[in-house]
Amino acid sequence: KRTGGASPCPLIKGVCTMSITLTGIVGSAVIVGEFSLSTSAGIATILLHIITPVMIMADWLLFDIKGRYKGFFPLVWLSAPFAYFIYIMVSAQFMEKGARMRFPYPFLDYEILGIPALITVVAIITLFYGFIGYLCYFIDKKMSYLEKVTT
Repeated sequence: KRTGGASPCPLIKGVCTMSITLTGIVGSAVIVGEFSLSTSAGIATILLHIITPVMIMADWLLFDIKGRYKGFFPLVWLSAPFAYFIYIMVSAQFMEKGARMRFPYPFLDYEILGIPALITVVAIITLFYGFIGYLCYFIDKKMSYLEKVTT
């Protein structure tokens, strides 16, 4: 009985939206020029890292009911990349050194970069992700206000 755009849990939808947005941003920055559209892997990479994030953001911007985000949501949204980071670090310990995809992103390979560089990378990603989260929060509030004013 809910209306279109009224997700049952905007906090969880926000986690998903932010996670795939981060995937798109990182994927675009890291994989640009690293794939070929003539292979199925290249097409899958484009679909996963570029098309899907754009579609998810468009879904949020165009269809979600605005004004449902709370000020603490962006802090909760940080839990997803932190959980993924912990998963990567723990699972890497059970893989053979030098194993393919032990660290799915080169900027997380602390054995090559060193711990200080890894901490710096994690701090930068956390700050960036928090910034994007609060940007989405403020856009949500602004669009909610504009919807109320125009109706």
